[in-house]
Amino acid sequence: MSRTRLVFSGGLLVFAIIFTFNHHLGFSVGDSLLLSIGISPYTKSYVSGVHITIFFGLGMLACGYYLARKEIMLRYPLVARTLWIAVVIVVSSYSFMTDKLMYVVKWGATGLNGISYTQNNSSCTYHVHPNGRVHATCELTLKNYSSSSIAAMVKPDLAGSYRHDDDALSESLHSVALSAVPVKLEPRMTFTGTLEFSGLAKRPLEVSGKLDEIVLDVAVDGSNTVFDYDIP
Repeated sequence: MSRTRLVFSGGLLVFAIIFTFNHHLGFSVGDSLLLSIGISPYTKSYVSGVHITIFFGLGMLACGYYLARKEIMLRYPLVARTLWIAVVIVVSSYSFMTDKLMYVVKWGATGLNGISYTQNNSSCTYHVHPNGRVHATCELTLKNYSSSSIAAMVKPDLAGSYRHDDDALSESLHSVALSAVPVKLEPRMTFTGTLEFSGLAKRPLEVSGKLDEIVLDVAVDGSNTVFDYDIP
């Protein structure tokens, strides 16, 4: 059994799992890496078409598993024969494991650094009235990984969540100014709930609709960040 080949095959197997499968934010490292070099992880749009990341990832996973099993079989045949069980367990619990790891990584974090937002589980229904008044009802999930409570002000970006340009609805949503609402995030807890927002549209277009993958503006103690993971 070659130590170098064992390290390489084991590393390839671990990298394939991290690259391919969704972590605690609902998408994979592979999706982010492909986006960083200008390649969409889907052939059409988010969760539409062929998922390119899966093809790359499963190929690496198969190679890593085969090579690791081959190396281990020479000295530890029982471990090699049950390696697939370990792989299945890790893959099936990967999102859960990364979520729990964040509680350790961000234990001493404060303010915005302790907050995570699950964008792919979010949605908003909205209604723009002829007089310009806007009402939105949003389903949001935020997590406080830190060891202290956080008082945050949140508001959705409807125009950013629409992700289309140059049409009447886009122009109307870009003119919408919603008021932020307070959310108290308890230490090491997840907030999942419905929040009501209201505001005004400078260029009102009477319309109702629903948006998913909501871009969210979060402010804590005078500092703010916009959560938009930009998975097309």
